This record gives sequence, C-alpha cells and structure tokens, in this order.
Amino acid sequence: MSNQRDIRADGGILRDEDSGGHETDSPLGIDLPEDSLFTLEEYLEMYDVASSEPAFSILCALSEAERLSAGELSDALDRDGNELHYYLRKLKRCALVRNRRDPNTGTEDPYSYYVLTNLGETILTYGIKTGIEKLVEEEATITDEYEN
Repeated sequence: MSNQRDIRADGGILRDEDSGGHETDSPLGIDLPEDSLFTLEEYLEMYDVASSEPAFSILCALSEAERLSAGELSDALDRDGNELHYYLRKLKRCALVRNRRDPNTGTEDPYSYYVLTNLGETILTYGIKTGIEKLVEEEATITDEYEN
C-alpha cells in the first residue's frame, strides 16, 4: 500500500493524489485508468490477502450469507474467533469486506457484522473462483505439458 494513505469510511484505503492512479511500465501489461482508486500494487495485495485459505473461506461465507458477525463466522467456518479477527482486519484494510453495526437488536448492544464489498465480490467471483475453476478444467492439459 502507499506510504501516505487516507482511510475511507468503509475501511478501504485511498492513496495520495500525487500518484494519479495511472500505472505505466507494468510488468503485467496492465494500464490502469488515470482515475483508478487503487494502484497495481494495491490490487495485487487484495488478491494476495483474498487468496489465503482463511480469508477465502470468510469471503465465501459472506457471499452466501450476505452478513455475518464475527461469532457467526467463527461458528460457520469452525475456526477460532481470534484467528478470524486477524483475517477480517486484513480483508477490511484491503476494502474487500466492511464492518457495520445494527443498533436495532432489541438489546443494549448493537449487532456488529461483516459484509462483502463489491470489490470483494468481484475478486472472489471473477478472480479467485473463476481462476481455480479454469485451472481444474485444464488440469489434464497442464499435466501433459509438464510431464513431456
């Protein structure tokens, strides 16, 4: 992520205005538009964070349930809540999930829950899931290429 950054209301990070968002000489051949919200490095970090197994499981659970509290995620994924908080913070910092509070719970304490952002949904659906599915489809071809 960039050195100087502003935290957005949804927990995502915006970089300095001086960088302009335009990537040149990208090793991947990706030219980002001038008004891109993120740098190539920030996009790559999003994929890096989302591709870890616990974070990927969190994203999948949120895509199915729409919103879950940390406790509900812990139960759904059968994982320790402390471990999930680490990944939830990373996902939130990369703007892939956001944390909301619902004060209308009927109790004194508000219901705090996590939701998938549009960016998180896009990376999950069109990036990681599609990539894995494509690799599985082409597994035989890939295996043949590496065995010869």
